[in-house]
Amino acid sequence: MRILIVDDLEANRILLSHLVEFHGHVAITCGDAEQALQAYNTHGADLIFMDVVMPGVDGYVAAQQLKGVIGDYFVPIIFITALQDEDALVRCLEFGDDYLVRPFNQVMFSAKIAAHIRTIELHRKTQKQHEELTYLHTRLIQEQEMAQHVFDHATQVNHQNCENIQTYISSASQFNGDVLLIGKSPAGGVYVMLGDFTGHGLPAALGSLPLSQLFHSLVLKQLSVGDLARELNSTLADFLPDYMFCAAVIAEFNASGNKMRLWSGGLHDSLILDDQNEVQQRISSLHMPLGILDDEDFNTECGEYDLQANNKIIFYTDGILEASNDRGELFGRQRFESALQRSKCDIEKVRKGLHRFTGYQAGVSIQDDDISLVCIDAGEVTFKKGEHKTSEQEAYESSRAPIPWQISLDLAMAELRSGSPVSQLVDMVGEATGLYSHKPILVLLLVEIFNNALDHGVLGLKSSLKDGPGGMMDYYSEREKRLESYTKGQVGIKICHQLLSTGGQLNFTVSDSGEGFNYEQVIGSTSDESHGRGLSLVDQLSERMSFSDGGRCIEVVYIYTKD
Repeated sequence: MRILIVDDLEANRILLSHLVEFHGHVAITCGDAEQALQAYNTHGADLIFMDVVMPGVDGYVAAQQLKGVIGDYFVPIIFITALQDEDALVRCLEFGDDYLVRPFNQVMFSAKIAAHIRTIELHRKTQKQHEELTYLHTRLIQEQEMAQHVFDHATQVNHQNCENIQTYISSASQFNGDVLLIGKSPAGGVYVMLGDFTGHGLPAALGSLPLSQLFHSLVLKQLSVGDLARELNSTLADFLPDYMFCAAVIAEFNASGNKMRLWSGGLHDSLILDDQNEVQQRISSLHMPLGILDDEDFNTECGEYDLQANNKIIFYTDGILEASNDRGELFGRQRFESALQRSKCDIEKVRKGLHRFTGYQAGVSIQDDDISLVCIDAGEVTFKKGEHKTSEQEAYESSRAPIPWQISLDLAMAELRSGSPVSQLVDMVGEATGLYSHKPILVLLLVEIFNNALDHGVLGLKSSLKDGPGGMMDYYSEREKRLESYTKGQVGIKICHQLLSTGGQLNFTVSDSGEGFNYEQVIGSTSDESHGRGLSLVDQLSERMSFSDGGRCIEVVYIYTKD
C-alpha cells in the first residue's frame, strides 16, 4: 500500500518511512500541508500518518483539506502526536480516524497499521460490492424498462377501440400477470379474452407474449371460441413450465351484439346483468385453465347466450374479490356485485369504491394481486371512427392472392368415423380466400350438406327418429351404432373457387353412396319429418342449390363480394 507521511521534522519522517517500508509498504513523505496535497494529487495514498503540530497549517486543518480532495474514497488519517490531554485526542478522532501517541514502539505501530489495513480492505470490498450492486441495479432498471417496452408493444391492445367495452386493469407489480386481449372479428363482432396467469410479476407476464400474437392471428381467421381456446392451450402447454397455467374466459360477440359464445376455464363466474344491473345469470367455468391439458384431452365445448340490448356482461379476475382492507376483510363477491349495481356498471366508480375499501393510495398501499375488470354492453358492436379494420387485418387480407383453385377428397367409413372435416375445410377456404367474415355462413352450408350426405345418405337415418321424447338422443345413439358397424360407405367433397369481377364464387359439391331420395318433395315440404332437414335453409343462404344422381349429389353455389 502507499502510505503518505506528513511531518515537519525530518527525523520523524525517516523513522516512520523505515517502519512503513519494513512492513512492505511504499512510503511517501512531505513536510507540510501544501506538500501533502501535492503528493496526494500526484501519487495518491491508501493511508495517511499526519503530525498534529506543524508550522503554518496544523494537522487538523491539513486533514480537512485532504479529506476535501479525497471525497467519498476511504483513506484513513492517523494522527501522530505527543499531546496526551483529552481535548487533543478528541480532536484527533474528530478530524481523523485514529491516533498514535509519541513515543510509540514498533509493536504498537505494527498493530495500528495492520488494523487499519484490514479496515481499508474491508471497506474496499464493500465499496466494490456497492459499485457492482449499483451497476446491476441500473442494468436491472434498464432491462425492466426494455422488457416493459417489449410487453407494451407485443400485447398492445387499444381497449377503447370498441365502444361497447369498459376496462379496469391494475397490476400488483411492474409486470401484469393478467392479460386482456380484444380483437375485432372479420364479421364485425368482437372477441374478448381475459386471462389470469399463475402468480404475478414478470414470470406470470411472460405467458402473455405468445398469447397476444396468436390470439390476434386466430381472430382474423374467425375461429370459434372453442377452437381458439384449443390453439391457445396448445401453445401455453408447450411454452409454460408444468406449475404454471392461465385461467381464462374467451368470448365472441356477433356484430349485432345479441349473441355471445363463451369458453371459460378456471376463472370466477362470468356475469350477465339485467337492465337494473342485477345479476341475471352466472356462467360458471366448465373447463380446466389453459396450459394444463394435452390437446387430445382438451374440451372445446362452449356456451351460446342470447342477449338483450340492455344486458351487460362482466368478466373479472380474482384479484378484485380478494382485495382486502387493513382489518383483513375481503372485498368479496357481495360487495363487488353491489358496487356494480350502485354504480350502474360505471367501471371508474367501481374502481374508486374498491380503493376506498382497501385504503389504496398510489405509492403507499400494497396491492396483493393483479386486478382486471371488463364490462361489455350488449347491443350493436361499434368501434371508434378509423377503426374499421386494423392494420394487421388489412395486411393479412391483402396477402390472400385472388386465384382460382379447387380441392376434392373422398372419405371412406374409416375417415367418416373420425369426425367431421367441415371445420378443417372451412379453415382451408379461409386461408385460400381470406373469407373470414363469411365463415359462419360457410360452416353452416357445408355442415348441412355434409351431415345430410352422411346421416341420410350413407347411414340411411330418418329424421322421424328425432320425434317424441328422447328423440334426439335416440337419433344420435343410432347414428353412433351405424357409424361403428357399417363397413361400406363413402362421401365425396369437392370445393371449387372461381373469380368474379366483384369478388368470387364457391361451389360446394357433396356426393354420397346412399340410395338417394326424392329431393323435389323435400325442397317443397315444410315438415320436420322430411328427408334432408335443413336443406331449405341452405337454399335460402346460397345463390343456388341443385341435386343430381337421384339425390345422391348436391351442389351449392355461394357468391361473395369483396369490400
